Amino acid sequence: MLRVLILIATFVAVKGDNCVPKLVEKDKIVCVCNSTYCDSPEQSTLNENQFAWYMSTKDGKRMQLSVSNFTNTSTGRILTVDKNKTYQTIFGFGGAMTDAAALNIRSLSNSTQQNLLEAYYGANGIGYTVIRIPIAGTDFSVKPYTYDDVPGDIKLNNFSLVEEDDYKIEYLHNIKKIMPENDILKIFTTAWSAPAWMKTTNETKWGTLKEEYYQLYAEYWKKFFDAYKTRGIDIWGVTPGNEPFDGFVPFFSFNSMGWTPISGAKWTVDYLNSTLSKAGYNPVYMLMDDQRFALPWFVDLAFKSEPRAETLFNGIAYHWYFNNIFSPRRLTDTHDKYPNKFILMTEACEGSQSFKNEKVILGSWERGNKYILDIIDNLNHWVVGWIDWNIALDMQGGPNWAKNYVDSPIIINATNDEFYKEPMFYALAHVSKFVPRGSIRISAEGIEDELIKTVAFLTPENKIVVPVVNKGDEPFDITIKDKSTNNMLKLRLPPNSFNTILYLSQ
Repeated sequence: MLRVLILIATFVAVKGDNCVPKLVEKDKIVCVCNSTYCDSPEQSTLNENQFAWYMSTKDGKRMQLSVSNFTNTSTGRILTVDKNKTYQTIFGFGGAMTDAAALNIRSLSNSTQQNLLEAYYGANGIGYTVIRIPIAGTDFSVKPYTYDDVPGDIKLNNFSLVEEDDYKIEYLHNIKKIMPENDILKIFTTAWSAPAWMKTTNETKWGTLKEEYYQLYAEYWKKFFDAYKTRGIDIWGVTPGNEPFDGFVPFFSFNSMGWTPISGAKWTVDYLNSTLSKAGYNPVYMLMDDQRFALPWFVDLAFKSEPRAETLFNGIAYHWYFNNIFSPRRLTDTHDKYPNKFILMTEACEGSQSFKNEKVILGSWERGNKYILDIIDNLNHWVVGWIDWNIALDMQGGPNWAKNYVDSPIIINATNDEFYKEPMFYALAHVSKFVPRGSIRISAEGIEDELIKTVAFLTPENKIVVPVVNKGDEPFDITIKDKSTNNMLKLRLPPNSFNTILYLSQ
């Protein structure tokens, strides 16, 4: 009874989340959205002596907001936040608008489509400001294709966008309209494969680009830029190719094309950049776009072999697969060698490496936990943003012509004209919603415990934001202490919980 009275006296306000829950099975909960309703995080209004605490838990809470006062006493472990010790500036968070995502969104009514886009990019959404779009087909298409599949068409007379591009372009324009006024959508792109007839294997799966087509392939890219520009879409950034190592594996099951660090750097500098810049396009170039096991040696080889590449490439892109095997220290090592190059995580998904072949697991807290732990881990090692893979998939985890189905933070049930927000969605939200572009990572030290993971930021609005994960099965007491003011706030983190704490910096 005493503990209940203390809680009543301490908390200024407690607001329940507005998720409409669907219990899939024990401990597996999704939030249901449809044409008339979709939950969104509550907005918090704070005084100087207050902090907000957003909480999501395995047992069903989703972005539940509590507002409380600072204290001058501590309990449990102490996490000291120091805004005067700074690291990288955050670029942003987002996902990919693949053919599959566009087709799935198209399967919904207009109102439900709008709610889905709003959930990610709208003013009441989770703060996405970045989107990745493929050049032509990927495995997440209904068939393998490129924009010019007519063999020997060296003038690219048959180059043409497809119906899925019409959908993607429509949604990109819609996203730009619904984003908050001061946010700018950053669109980046890459290709999975050149047309098969330009490659050594004469197929979209694996193989490399024939050198005789280096310039023609650059022209192919320019045509893509032109086609999207004509439709009002500007491309912010590019990588030379998606997962270039895949193209050297003969049994690889879907669209891929091999680039070595040396050949990719040379083609980008001598052909792609030359062609795009002459046409008036000057995108941001990011190197690699493959797994972090290749860091930093991939970058070393590219820049050593082609010194002009070190000038051209502004950043380094990588994917999250096998992150559990290869230490995030590789990210810090890469930053330390190339401190003027930003590092961006450009693709992540759950389900692709499921040994039980469980591609979509509705309501999986474990998958959400992997997401937020990876986000925190990477941001603590100089990464400037985290870009998810498909923003929406169907109940099977597709469509995918290669049957390479995976999971997504949003799963669409077209039959019921509704979509489900998975724990992965809220894992992303606990960071992306509160850490806008321009935020700076700051020091957060003092808790050395495998069950508790955290990171901290100072936002452009002068707020301190501290995402904290308790991945254990028991509550965990912590005190967050602000080094600048000595203000303290006490928390009992629920078991299996995502938490975000924010307060005004003084």
